[in-house]
Amino acid sequence: MRVLQSLRSRKYLQRIVLSFMLVVVILVVTSVVQYFNAQSKVISMQNDADRKLLTQINYNIENMNGIVKDLAISLFNEDDMIALKSGTDFEQSILKLDKLNRLVATSPYLHSIVFYNSKQGRYYSSLNHDLDNNQLYAAISHYVASHETVPKLQLIPMELDGKEDSFDVFSFFVYDGPSVNSVSGNFLVLNIKPTWMLHNLEALNALAERENDVIFVTDSEGKVLISNDRMLPKQMDIKNSLLQRITSSGKMLDNFTYSHEDKKYKVTYLTRGLNDWQIISLQDYDRMMSNVRQLKWTAAAVTFSVVLMTVLISIYFSIRLYRPVGHLLTLIRRDGFQETNQPRDELSVIASSYSEIMDKLKDLEKDQAVQINIAKVYQLRSLITASQSISEQEFLQSREQYDIDIEPQGSLVVALVRIDNLRDVSSRTADTAMSLLYFAISNIGQELLRRRYSCEAADMKSDHLVFVISTSGGMELDGLHEVFRDMQGTVRNYYHITFSVTLSSVFDSYRDITAHYSQDLRHANYRMIVGKQAIIDPDRVKNNEECGQFHIPQELERQLTDGIKSGDRESINDVVLKWMELVRTFSFENMFSALLHMVVTLNNTLSEMNHNKLNPVSVNLQAINQRILEMETLEEIHEVLMDAIGEVFDKRQSGRDEKSRLIADTIKEIVEKHYSDPDLNVQKIADMLRMSHTYLGQVFKEQEGATVVDYINRTRLAQAKIYLEYQDLTVTEIMEKVGFGNESYFYRLFKRQYGTTPKEYRLKSAINRNS
Repeated sequence: MRVLQSLRSRKYLQRIVLSFMLVVVILVVTSVVQYFNAQSKVISMQNDADRKLLTQINYNIENMNGIVKDLAISLFNEDDMIALKSGTDFEQSILKLDKLNRLVATSPYLHSIVFYNSKQGRYYSSLNHDLDNNQLYAAISHYVASHETVPKLQLIPMELDGKEDSFDVFSFFVYDGPSVNSVSGNFLVLNIKPTWMLHNLEALNALAERENDVIFVTDSEGKVLISNDRMLPKQMDIKNSLLQRITSSGKMLDNFTYSHEDKKYKVTYLTRGLNDWQIISLQDYDRMMSNVRQLKWTAAAVTFSVVLMTVLISIYFSIRLYRPVGHLLTLIRRDGFQETNQPRDELSVIASSYSEIMDKLKDLEKDQAVQINIAKVYQLRSLITASQSISEQEFLQSREQYDIDIEPQGSLVVALVRIDNLRDVSSRTADTAMSLLYFAISNIGQELLRRRYSCEAADMKSDHLVFVISTSGGMELDGLHEVFRDMQGTVRNYYHITFSVTLSSVFDSYRDITAHYSQDLRHANYRMIVGKQAIIDPDRVKNNEECGQFHIPQELERQLTDGIKSGDRESINDVVLKWMELVRTFSFENMFSALLHMVVTLNNTLSEMNHNKLNPVSVNLQAINQRILEMETLEEIHEVLMDAIGEVFDKRQSGRDEKSRLIADTIKEIVEKHYSDPDLNVQKIADMLRMSHTYLGQVFKEQEGATVVDYINRTRLAQAKIYLEYQDLTVTEIMEKVGFGNESYFYRLFKRQYGTTPKEYRLKSAINRNS
């Protein structure tokens, strides 16, 4: 009652409440519109899904046809099959049947292989099938005799048991010349199991979560060739009803609704496929639209609940929002505001009384806007990336207008700064904190460099900073080495990170800035061989740049292969070190080629070792390549390679799964006990367990499907949620209690995990408990 009286007596409070009510109205209207749009969107999305599924099925059928085609042509033209195809010696032909049997036994899709030798006038077939060969030969002979033209290199439905309402295999004919009876008269028939295509069809259907749909393939005459395990509707006339309508549409890929025995279906089809086959999908229309009907009632219930809660919260927050306004209005009246001049509402009173203060604030904002450095940063980036296109007049004008501290004449050097271990630093640092970190490095660098030179720094927003250093006199790179060493030490002491520096050669024209920046980008990659915290200049990488060699001695490859086969870790380590020393002399492009060549050698050796093993040892070549590309130095790459080789040895000596499970469980136990430690990270856990943090992180992700950092954050967030529900602590106290040191990072992770901020979650939890 008191709330309603307050609303009637205060106009601005009424406006706040009405504004909230407008949001409620918009919410209701949006829910209604959303429901009416849902049906058309569901149908549109379903059409897209159906088309993709049928297109994939057609592609798989064509791909299967290609596989069979390649096998058939290869077998028909194989020199070893001449005795079967056109040989005159019966005994020699019989000896070749064993190869056919092996080929059928090792091919999951082959039913049988048949050669017809016109010189001997007889058939030769593989024997490992469940059909009498005479019956098989008779079916093939009957088909060849009854067809003037036998399709070549096509899948043909073939009836082997004499029943006309079904077929047993797809036959694939290969022969020389335009027909079977031309030229030599020899031909090859590959009989393909229909279940091979059926299993692929069922797999795609299950993958698309369409187990309740009927998907089948017909020939041009309406005969069903392939169908999933769902039964076709009884009495449905496929040929005279469905196919006739599909043909009349004239479209290759389309859909329509079809009614049969008081039941409605959504039909999607694809025509003009392989051998003019049709791929057709039947979907229960009522089942497809059931989610929309369910959405109707769900939306109504949710909308009602949200509207009711929104109304209550709106009244509560309206009063809370009005309190500061009412307090300001009281202060104004206390200071002698004349009631006769009072405007219509409270905010107008406040606006009139403090207009002068607002004018002053606007003047201050204008002064601050003048100081913003956006235009200057843009000019610097343009100078760095496109200095050739900037005229001397434009350069001098920009230098004067934006106070760019680069000498127009003299000596210049471009320095590129790249943070070491950037991936790890980014993973434990929020995005805004990374921007501040780059800002701090640029400020420290400019302060140190400007003691001797003119200097400007620019964050290129692509993992590196660029310093343009100039002086009106001469410049030596040795002096820059000294300054950047001091800069590295300062940043390491304050921020506990390191970075590498790449220096260009000294040049004398601002127009060459872009060229030397591009050179720095290339030379920065040589951090791989010189290591982190390095200062790289052109002289240091000159030999590598001039090296055109990319040759790994065969003796070194042989030693690597022998070491893997023998399981000698010491010899393997020596070989890898020699390989690394050789790589250090290569150019940057050839470094990676040589390293990936080592991985390929490792994989080839394992393949050779696994050829006759019951339990082969496998290595994920793609994962190793990815990890190599992520590493920054050869030492780290050496660690990755030795980890991979060690993994191979461990798999050979014992069951690695048990060890990986033990490591993952130990990591989880450590996290559950030490999650409140803000310094807990992958490296610290790795130090506890005395193992490589890279290997430890890889094992944990393989076992748990998530990184160690993700698991730490999930554990901390779960505990924070409990504190929010049951503890009377501030959000900051909870954040620190569970181990987070950055409030914005905590808020961002919490909202990503639970879809709401910590404060909102606590409020909703309290409302739910009280309701």
